[in-house]
Amino acid sequence: MRRLDSRNETTRYYIEGNTARKLNTAPERVERPVREERRVNERISRNTRRAKAFDLKYTMALTVATVFLFVACVNMLTLQADITEQRREIATLERNLESLIDTNNETGKRLESSVDLTKVYDTAIKELGMVYPKNGQIVNYEASNPDYVKQFKDVPEQ
Repeated sequence: MRRLDSRNETTRYYIEGNTARKLNTAPERVERPVREERRVNERISRNTRRAKAFDLKYTMALTVATVFLFVACVNMLTLQADITEQRREIATLERNLESLIDTNNETGKRLESSVDLTKVYDTAIKELGMVYPKNGQIVNYEASNPDYVKQFKDVPEQ
């Protein structure tokens, strides 16, 4: 198709070949199949449901993990506070023990210094008539606990 222009003439079209051009025709309309739209919509809605379900699962898992972490932190802080309190009690008891040991040692030294052993010896021999034991009078006894012996009956002579 060629366009011929001239100054004095109106525009005319020259058509080569055996087909004539159709004037004022719109292109044919192609409609999409409804089923494919449904498939696409179903896929979109299915993916949306999965995403929402995943978001719900993720949110629940995150919530459970956060609650677990919070409980673990509170438990740890409680245990730490208990340990600190026990350490304070131990320190107080150790100070009390040291004080009691010092008092006991002072009392023992005071008692030892107040007793005159020569006076006890003189009183035992002169006034009470005590004598040292002879060789045959000493009986050795073996106890399971050497710090403490409780006598239930007289020790036999042999």
